[in-house]
Amino acid sequence: MKKVLTSKISALIASLMIVSVLVPVLAFAANATNGYRNVSYANSKVTGTVYVTDATYAALNGEKVAIYVYGHDKTSAFDVVYGTYSSNGEYNFEVVAPYATYATYYPLQLKYFYPGSSTPVTTWVYNSQSNGGGFFPGGTNGVIDNNGKVDGTALSNLFAQDKNQTIISKSDVVTIPADALIKGESLTIKLEDGTSITLPIAALKLEEQAKSLGVALKDLVIRVELKKLAGDAAKAVTDAIYGIDAKPLATPVDFKIVAVGNGKEQQINNLGTYFKRTLPVAGTVDSKTVTGVLYNPATKELSFVPATFAAENGNTIATLIRNSTSIYSVIQLDAVSFKDLANHWAKKDIETLAAKLVVEGTGANKFEPKRNITRAEFAALIVRSLGLDATGTTSKFSDVSSKKWYAGVVAAAAEAGIIKGDEKGKFNPNANITRKELSAMVVRAAAFAGKEVKLTDAEVSAALASFTDASNLGWAKAEVAAAVKSGIVEGQSATKVAGNSNANRAEAATMVIRFLGNVGFINN
Repeated sequence: MKKVLTSKISALIASLMIVSVLVPVLAFAANATNGYRNVSYANSKVTGTVYVTDATYAALNGEKVAIYVYGHDKTSAFDVVYGTYSSNGEYNFEVVAPYATYATYYPLQLKYFYPGSSTPVTTWVYNSQSNGGGFFPGGTNGVIDNNGKVDGTALSNLFAQDKNQTIISKSDVVTIPADALIKGESLTIKLEDGTSITLPIAALKLEEQAKSLGVALKDLVIRVELKKLAGDAAKAVTDAIYGIDAKPLATPVDFKIVAVGNGKEQQINNLGTYFKRTLPVAGTVDSKTVTGVLYNPATKELSFVPATFAAENGNTIATLIRNSTSIYSVIQLDAVSFKDLANHWAKKDIETLAAKLVVEGTGANKFEPKRNITRAEFAALIVRSLGLDATGTTSKFSDVSSKKWYAGVVAAAAEAGIIKGDEKGKFNPNANITRKELSAMVVRAAAFAGKEVKLTDAEVSAALASFTDASNLGWAKAEVAAAVKSGIVEGQSATKVAGNSNANRAEAATMVIRFLGNVGFINN
């Protein structure tokens, strides 16, 4: 790029930084302020949009907007580009530069003046991903320093442009002023190797955290940790992985979110909503035999975490989705083969779920696909598929003892609104579950995962139109229709949904794997 001299910039600023290149004046702008939108770097280009108010739009009189590109020193622009009018007072721009130029000047600052103003409208190019899967130098972006300390004013300025932001950190411990964080909707913190966590800010309940610690919001700091385990801690996870004949594919990372204030701190664990974290995996993987896992240091056991896998520049990014912080990794467990599944219609789905630690055999290398499944057994299956913590034992059901193996899963499923008792306050854990009961639980699980399906009466009728026994569904008619509409439930035949028939283990497994794909918890 050709460097623009400071003297030239001053002259251009004096003339309001506008070039007389006429474009049709189509309509006044629909913006309350002047600013930037969607500024990002990709494919050796910085692209974005400048938007202006009605008054600015009128004053421009059909002229393009000049956007000046500064390096990190902010003393001189090394390029100027002109925004092209799009619509509604918006001007799209594109800056093209070789990597070497950005390596010298990054992070970048963009400025433009508008008629009647002596103060530029400014933004930084905060997104620092490069094409080769690496990151630009200076990835702190002017928002976060090399020690992971976030500048509150800079973060607030980011959120003023877009409530969902990403910052790159050189440190695996990041501290964020809560009074700046609360101005956004989500903040993704990414390390240079691709490890990341996305904070759903409302779920952090920052004002409640401040009150609990006895501080004002301005004095509350949120500490986010993305620490790779090493030494004995890492070995414990690896031992657990090898203990189930699996292969570790990612360095285990301990994700933590901690509220700090008044000399005290409290860890924020369950956020009450699903949020994402990513782990880098070398090479490409088979999503059917690879899964995200949580490691429990108390029990030294692994459990399934909803996860999807995407190829990126010859490697893989694993996106793990769960509602709590903990220790996470990625493993490969080759498809488990059960000897009683030969030629069975559900063989592929069952073996995939077994490789993902969602279903288990019944012993002697058998799965028993035709055996009926109880209400407690299916509750356990749903709780595992959602990645929920099942350590609690307190149940609202009179027939669920805290001493039973299913106490934890029933408590977790009830808390999530997935299971309901009968009119006598009982759950009937050992009763066989019917296909319509199973359908209802799966639909409620999908809603808990963020994909609720609500159908009108006409849509319910349409979804069940091909089943001659739909009138027998009773209370579960809407739930079964939603499950059918979502592709989670199919009839036992082309004309029978068989809602009152007992569900077997194979049917339960296939409904779970369809559910997981439907809500985006596994790759389809």
